[in-house]
Amino acid sequence: MKRLVFAAAVAVAPIAASAADMSGNWTVNANFDSMGIKYTLACTFTVDTAGKLSGPCKSDQGDVATTGTVTDNGVEFAYDTTYQGSPVHLDYKGAVQSDGSLSGTVDTGGPQGAFTATKK
Repeated sequence: MKRLVFAAAVAVAPIAASAADMSGNWTVNANFDSMGIKYTLACTFTVDTAGKLSGPCKSDQGDVATTGTVTDNGVEFAYDTTYQGSPVHLDYKGAVQSDGSLSGTVDTGGPQGAFTATKK
């Protein structure tokens, strides 16, 4: 019985480990359909052993520094920027999909959007 439990744990371990592997280059496509806003970010994430995420994201409006956390099946990251001269805090919360991509929401404290992200 112990061998069966161990074999099951070993078989699942690579899946969990790869699901949480957010380090690297990501393309993030986000939209606020209700406002007609769509944008793309090129992000380079680094994740430490405690699951803290950081790294720059680049867009046509410039670079922003992100901070966040990674769990076994998802990620949260955020940054501050401006929109039409007003400061905006964007908070991304996503889940890992079966193909390794991310899908989730973008929250501004007001309008909400959606995003998808794929690793390069």
